[in-house]
Amino acid sequence: MTTPPNDDWSDLTRTWTDATTTGPRLDPGLIRAVRHRDRLARLNFAAEIAGGVAVLAVVTWGMFARDLPWNIALVAIGFVGFALAVTLWSRRGDPGLLTGTPEAVLLSALAQARTGYRWAWAGVATSLAAFVFVTVLAALTPTGSVTPNTLLMLGAFLLVCIGFYIAHARRCRRRMAAHTATLQALRDDPAIEP
Repeated sequence: MTTPPNDDWSDLTRTWTDATTTGPRLDPGLIRAVRHRDRLARLNFAAEIAGGVAVLAVVTWGMFARDLPWNIALVAIGFVGFALAVTLWSRRGDPGLLTGTPEAVLLSALAQARTGYRWAWAGVATSLAAFVFVTVLAALTPTGSVTPNTLLMLGAFLLVCIGFYIAHARRCRRRMAAHTATLQALRDDPAIEP
């Protein structure tokens, strides 16, 4: 095997390093925010799935070990199944964390905002389903075990949760609009090579 007479890689090195400095610089603040949101979203997703699986395990154990009535167990399993389904739906299409180029960071941030938007509406749906679940549970249990005050307190709590989810959806929609506009400007600028 022969070696080429000129092993000088300095031209290629200069070309490589110059190419990375001609485009827009990566914003370290945006990268940190994208990484932080990615960690929080993964932690939240893992907690929601683990919580749902734990509740299913407790309900199953209650059916067989504690003689939990089947109708109550099936309502509980239906609610938890719904909550898990909307949690999985909210995380669909997640591209993961992309930070190689400014365009990749923006695409990642846009995908996170879309996922957060879906998660917020999944939270609204789960909150409404929780109220239906407790109301059905109150109808299936002996009289007096779930008082009207308990239902009112739960309803007030769920309304606060729904308000939180709607506010989160609005923030995500604003972030989606801002990231889309920035991405469009990045793609439309002929001086910038994405």
